[in-house]
Amino acid sequence: MDLVTEFNNLNGATVERSILKALLAKAKRQNHSVIANRLSRVLEQNNDKLFTIEIANFIEPIGLSGADQSIILPTLEYISEEDSEGLNGVAQDDIYSYITDLIINTIETVGHLPWQKDWVGSGADGTAKNYVSKKEYTGANFLLNFDIKFDKEGKGYLVPIKFIQPYYLTFNQIKDTGASLKKDSKARRVIYYTMIFSFDNGTLQIKTTDREKFTEFVKANGLTKEDLNKYLKKIPVIKYYNVFRADDCTGLKFPEAIGNKNVDPIEQAQNLIDGYKNPPVYTFVGDKAYYQPATDKLNMPNIKAFKKEASYYCTYFHELTHSTGAKKRLNRDMTGMFGSKSYAFEELIAELGAVFMCSEAGILFQTRENSAKYLKNWNSVLVSELENDNRFFLKASAQSQKAVNYILGRNSDTEESTVKEPAKKNVSKKPGKKKVSRSKKVGLSVSVKVTKTSAPERVKKVVSNQDKSLNALEKLGFVSAGTAPTEAKDVFVLGGEIGKFLQKQQPHKALILIKGNKHSSKSQLAMQIANAFGEEEIPVAYIDYEQGGIESKDTLDSINRNTTEKGRRYVAIKGYLEKPFEELQDFCKIVKVIIADSVTDLKITADQLNYLRTTYPKIIWCFISQVKENGAMYGGNKMAHNPTSVIHCSSHPDPKERFATLEKNRGNDLTLKYSMYYKKLVGQPKKRKLSFKVK
Repeated sequence: MDLVTEFNNLNGATVERSILKALLAKAKRQNHSVIANRLSRVLEQNNDKLFTIEIANFIEPIGLSGADQSIILPTLEYISEEDSEGLNGVAQDDIYSYITDLIINTIETVGHLPWQKDWVGSGADGTAKNYVSKKEYTGANFLLNFDIKFDKEGKGYLVPIKFIQPYYLTFNQIKDTGASLKKDSKARRVIYYTMIFSFDNGTLQIKTTDREKFTEFVKANGLTKEDLNKYLKKIPVIKYYNVFRADDCTGLKFPEAIGNKNVDPIEQAQNLIDGYKNPPVYTFVGDKAYYQPATDKLNMPNIKAFKKEASYYCTYFHELTHSTGAKKRLNRDMTGMFGSKSYAFEELIAELGAVFMCSEAGILFQTRENSAKYLKNWNSVLVSELENDNRFFLKASAQSQKAVNYILGRNSDTEESTVKEPAKKNVSKKPGKKKVSRSKKVGLSVSVKVTKTSAPERVKKVVSNQDKSLNALEKLGFVSAGTAPTEAKDVFVLGGEIGKFLQKQQPHKALILIKGNKHSSKSQLAMQIANAFGEEEIPVAYIDYEQGGIESKDTLDSINRNTTEKGRRYVAIKGYLEKPFEELQDFCKIVKVIIADSVTDLKITADQLNYLRTTYPKIIWCFISQVKENGAMYGGNKMAHNPTSVIHCSSHPDPKERFATLEKNRGNDLTLKYSMYYKKLVGQPKKRKLSFKVK
């Protein structure tokens, strides 16, 4: 069952909390922000174990989530269709699965992706394109450069095509040119998107994929921009049409080959690199190729270190693609550790970027200098993510195309990617019609949007007299408090009982300080916090001085007692730092959470920590600090480092009697009590409410 159907089917059902959490995890894997946000709000606002669901606004079973629209649509062609072609004629999941199955089957059958080996026949003049428009197929449609073969079980997989002529045509285009199609020729799919325009104000209704028809409807009824903002839904729908290879046709005439005919392909490759506007800093030292986001440096070994020049440029293109993800460029998530979803996503973007760039340069695509072990590990991660999210490859190829367009100075956004309002001419506003502000519906729960009302004349005058002062303050970096949201956008709550204890957290210079005497289970609590982040698939660097690192029996016991199989996959442990300040800076470039047991042994100054928290404000720090018998902290009060949360662990000979309480927690409840032994909140009054209903 697909995600949207599964969500909508919750309506009227009574389900356990674990069901909603599992669906939330699935929504996050598929990056469906609408469903994820609605489920997150319900789980955060209600601590019940049982829920009776009533959905006020169903998710459309068609179309793309907002996140997917911004990623995928700019690299696809927009086609306005006549209604006769059907409003909902194609199941989008079938298209996603078609592409995903091809990639998975290719890895399992061939052992690697086809562009990780020598690719015969390439260059801009040899890349698949439409016969009539001469436009190259980009993004996921770049797969038209590869043929589909079938294994013994009938599963399709990709192999490079040795084109005679690198063109494709639709069946109608073949007919229009007077050519004919050879018997038993196989069609291929070209992905595109169309838009459903759905308008309903209670009196006027229309639902169409025909843009021209909708524009006429707007003109004929004198609809205003306000009308469209209130009552129009625009739903992008992914579809496909079939094309056939020109090599399978007879009677076609072909243009003379152009492109790289008179160009040295290696010179062309270097020209692409030299044409990159505002590139990273290039260095050429050592024997490793890498891009470093923190310093915006791209390092390449000397070209003489490569067996073939083409391999050098292929590797260079891979790292160039990585560099487009920098915050000042396309701002992709570059923080993933090997084995994580974000790492797999970024690595696939770079692999595809190298393919696209090599094609543009007219060089043979060579295997990157990777070991068989790396490729095996990479493929296993990729297959796992593809199985979890059938849009994974489509989104990666779209991001890759966007990256290459950025390097080449091309505009990757199509006019239709944001779908502008239909043009309106001579449309008069209906008399007496006022814009009505409505509450913003966010899903299962509703956030109330405050409607601005007319203020008394006296108030208006006071505000007016302050305009100059406010403008002057804004120029100095101030922001009006009147524009503040109800809650910061990056506030989060961890899952499980530890999440209920820590409550709302915000990763802005965040520092959780765990303090207590000996035998107070501080280390146990820290490991449980690490596990909670790990279960959210957030990588954690755990520095374990107290117990001697990963090989220590105590550490292994702590891992087994306090982590789950899923959580520990994202927790990496190190026992000693030779150069703490320098190494911590390296960790900040890789992970989002750093836990140290203990801060005294870490041996960094308050000034150094302040530098790290200022330079890397999104890193969440968690320190353990032992307290002396007199209540003072080892290393002095300076070791408190101005934490955002302070947890006190009480000591007791019996581990069952050790509890954690909150002394400080940025606006959260300080009355909660947490048991490290039982791994749950204790002493909480039982709630009688067993279900809820939100419209």
